[in-house]
Amino acid sequence: MSLLKQLLISVSLAICVILVGTLWSGLDGARSYLNTRLQVDAENAASSLALSLSQPQNQDPVTRDLLITALFDSGQYRSIAFTTTNGEVQVLRERGVDAGKSAVPAWFDAWLPIRAPSVSRAVSDGWKQIGEITVTPADAHARETLWRMAYQVLLLVLGAGVLWAVFAVFLIRWLRRALQEEITARVRAIAEGDEQGDDASASGPRIKELAQVSNVIESVRERVRATAEEQHRQIETLQLELNTDEVTGVANRKYFLNELRRTLLMPEDAGAPNAGGPYGHVLIFRQRDLPAINALHDRQQTDVWLRTVGDTVRQVLKAARDPSRPEPQLARLNGSDFAVLLAGYDGPDTTDLIQALRQALDALRIRTADDRLCRWSYALTDFVPGCDVGKVLARLDHGLMRAENAGHDEVEYMASAEYRATTPRGGPGETAWKTLIREGLEQGRLELTVHADAYRDDDTPDRHEALLVLRDAKDPGSVISGYLFMPPAVRLGLSGACDLRAVELGIRWVRENPGSLSLRVSLASLLQADFMPQLERILANAEASRDQLERLVIEIDAHGFVAYPDELDAFCALAEKAGVGVGVRRLAEQPAALLRLHKVSIRYIKLGGDLISGLLESPGATQLIAAITEAAIGQGVKVYAHDVPNAPTAALLLEYGVLLPVAEDFTLDSAELDGAFVDN
Repeated sequence: MSLLKQLLISVSLAICVILVGTLWSGLDGARSYLNTRLQVDAENAASSLALSLSQPQNQDPVTRDLLITALFDSGQYRSIAFTTTNGEVQVLRERGVDAGKSAVPAWFDAWLPIRAPSVSRAVSDGWKQIGEITVTPADAHARETLWRMAYQVLLLVLGAGVLWAVFAVFLIRWLRRALQEEITARVRAIAEGDEQGDDASASGPRIKELAQVSNVIESVRERVRATAEEQHRQIETLQLELNTDEVTGVANRKYFLNELRRTLLMPEDAGAPNAGGPYGHVLIFRQRDLPAINALHDRQQTDVWLRTVGDTVRQVLKAARDPSRPEPQLARLNGSDFAVLLAGYDGPDTTDLIQALRQALDALRIRTADDRLCRWSYALTDFVPGCDVGKVLARLDHGLMRAENAGHDEVEYMASAEYRATTPRGGPGETAWKTLIREGLEQGRLELTVHADAYRDDDTPDRHEALLVLRDAKDPGSVISGYLFMPPAVRLGLSGACDLRAVELGIRWVRENPGSLSLRVSLASLLQADFMPQLERILANAEASRDQLERLVIEIDAHGFVAYPDELDAFCALAEKAGVGVGVRRLAEQPAALLRLHKVSIRYIKLGGDLISGLLESPGATQLIAAITEAAIGQGVKVYAHDVPNAPTAALLLEYGVLLPVAEDFTLDSAELDGAFVDN
C-alpha cells in the first residue's frame, strides 16, 4: 500500500473515530438531560399536587379525585396514585405502554435507556398526614425526541463521511498527478534521455513542498549522465568476457551450447541443404597432450600457443566461408577441447573443411617432453532439427573416446542415424562407467565372444576372432560390446586391465579349443607403464604349451608403429618370445608403418576402409596396395582384406595376393573383368 493511501486512510479513521465519539457523547448528554428533566418535572408536579391536596377546602375525596384527574389528563404523566397512610390506594390514574406503536426501536432503548422516575410527596390535613401522592412522568416523548436527535445526527455524520470520501478521492488523484509530474516524469526522463530531463528541470517544481526532491532528482540525473557511458562500456566488456574464452579469444562453452541449442530449435527448412536432410555437423578436436605441453612450457607460452591455434582455425573457417550458409562457430569447450558448429553444411563440404583444419592443426603441433609431436583427436557428428543437445554431445564424447582408444589422428564420425548411446545404470557420466567396468573386472563378468573368421586360400586352420564383452549383472542375457565400453575404459585408465583380462581369456580358449584366435588390444593399454610387465607375467605363468600360445594372435593398431615405435618394438619382442603372434590393423591409414615391418615379427595385416572401397577409382590406392602386399608377402606376412565392395575389386586384390573372406562371394565372368583394373 502506498504512503499516500496510508495517510488518507489514517486520517479517515481518525475522523470516523471523532465523529462516532461526538455522536455518542452528544446522545449520552441528551439522554442525561432528558432523564434529569423528567426527574424535575415529576418532583414539581408531585410537590404542587401534594400542596393542593393539603388545603382544607380540597380534603373532600371528590375534590381530591378531580384535582388528580385534571393533572393526569394533561398527558405528561404515565401514572398518578394517592395512597392513604394505611397503604390503601384511593385514587389511581395510569396509562398502559403500547410498545408496538412506539417509533423508537427496541435496540435503541436498550442502547440509550430513558429512566422515568416515580416521585412521592406527603399529603397532610393541618399537622396530620393523611396520605401520599406518587407521580410517574411519561417518557415516550423523551424517547422519541432522543431517537429523532440520534437519527438526524447520524445522517449528518454519514453525509460528512461521504463528502470526505469524495474529497479524499479527488485529493488522491490530484496528489498522484502532482507526483507524476514532479517526480515520476523526471525520474523516467533520466532513463529516457537528457532532453526530457532538461525540459522537466527547466519548468521548475509546481509544488513547493517537492522543491527539495526535485533538486535531488536533478542532481541524480547529472550523475547518471556522467556515468552512463562508463556503465555501457563495462556492460559490453562483461558480455564479451561472459561469452569469450579469456585465453584464445574464441567463444566459450556456454556461448557454444546456446548457439547449438538455438540451431537445433530452428525449423527444418531454415538453412538446411535440402528438405529433410541433415541440418549440419559438429566437429570437436582435442589436444591429447596438453598436460605434457604444460609440463614442458610455462603457462604464458602455452597460452600463446593456444591463442595461435584459435586464430589459425578462425582463419581457416573464414577462408572456407560459404556466404549461402551460416558462419561456422568456433568455441573452446575446456582446456583441451575445441568445437566447430557447422550449421547447414552437408557431408562433402564438411569433409573438405575438416581436411583443411587438420592440415592447419598438424602444422601447429609442438614437441612434448619425450621429444614427440603433440597429438590431436577428432570426432564429428551430424544433427537434424529437433535433436537433443545432450545426445549430440554424447556422440561427440564417444567419438573422442574411440579416437583416443585407437590412438590415431583420423576423424571418428558418429552418425546420428546409426549411433545408439549405451550408458551404464546410473547415468552416462565417467563415474558410472568407472563403477560398471570395475565391477565387471572384480566379478569376472568380462567375456570373449568368438566367431569364425576364415579367408580363402588361407593356410591358417580354424581361424577365429574374439571380441571382449561385458555381461550385465542384473540381466545375464544382455552384454555390452567392447566397442562401447572400451573407449570409456581408455579415458579412465582401465583399458589395460580389460585387455589383460582378454589375454587371459584368449589363453584359456586356445587351451580348450582347436584353431587360432585373434583378439584386439588397445594401443592405450600398451602405453601404460604396468601393462607390459603384467602381460609378460601372464604369458610366463600361462597353463598352456607353446604350441597353444602360438595359436593366439594379439591384434594392434598400425598407428602405434608410427607414434610409439619403441613401445611397439618391445611388445612385439615380448610376444615373439612367448610364441604369441601379432596382427596389424588399419595399415592403410598409416602407410608409414611399412618402414617398421621388417624389424618385428608380424603374422598378418588387415586392410579395409576407403583404401579398399576406392581401389578401382584411385591409381594411388592401387599403388599403395601393391606396395603393401609386396612388402608384406615378401616377409611372409599375410594380408587380409575386408569391406570389399564388388567383384572387380576382389579380383584385383586376389591378383596382388590379398586374402578375401570366405563369407563373401565374388564370382566374376571374364567379360566383366575387362577394364576393371587401374593401370599401375
